Amino acid sequence: MNVDKANLLKRRIIVLVGGYGAGKTQLSISLVLDIARGGEQVALVDLDLINPYFRSREMALPLEKEGIEVIRPAGDLAFAENPSLPPQIEGALRDPARRVVLDVGGNEAGATIVGRYHHLLAAGDVAILQVVNVFRPFSSSSEEIQSLREEMERKSHLPIQGWINNSNLQDWTTLEDWQRAEAFMQTLAAQSGLPLVAHGVNPTWVQKVGLSWQPDWIPVQRYLNLGWKSPGKGY
Repeated sequence: MNVDKANLLKRRIIVLVGGYGAGKTQLSISLVLDIARGGEQVALVDLDLINPYFRSREMALPLEKEGIEVIRPAGDLAFAENPSLPPQIEGALRDPARRVVLDVGGNEAGATIVGRYHHLLAAGDVAILQVVNVFRPFSSSSEEIQSLREEMERKSHLPIQGWINNSNLQDWTTLEDWQRAEAFMQTLAAQSGLPLVAHGVNPTWVQKVGLSWQPDWIPVQRYLNLGWKSPGKGY
């Protein structure tokens, strides 16, 4: 698939999908802040109705102070078997003057929800990107990641257009971890025929290990915390 990866993150609508623990919410928050601080109108649509721990709606007030509209289902309706989704979502997707980032819940359940909007997302200025953290469960091999991709495409009726490497072990990430994950993702891109669009990277960690910042890196700060003691490593 011949895709200009440099322009995917510049498209008006960015849809971030991926497995549990891939870091979609942190990445979504970082992206909308970057877009807003660049002078553009942007909305963050919180479609992470699966994970009760990491939800971008928890950052609603700070984001709204930055001029970012946060659209999310209200109250207990967000966690119903057939969740009630606010009409503002479709309004944002149809508004050509506003950029939109969709934070989609993990795995195929989240893909089913975003599939409700496939008629608006199947064409036009849209990037559907799969976020990968190779240190998370069910993301340790290209076969697992590709299987998840296929399932999400089937459930959402939308084709994945590229990968975002968001591999990390939080504060325990070593330079060797980063190098292994980067090589893994380059191989995945070659095998899948989909471009490796960008890397989510914590600027503090970059400074700590002495790397030089690269143009295709997205600065991802940690806005939400679970207080985990120590993650497990592995591919």
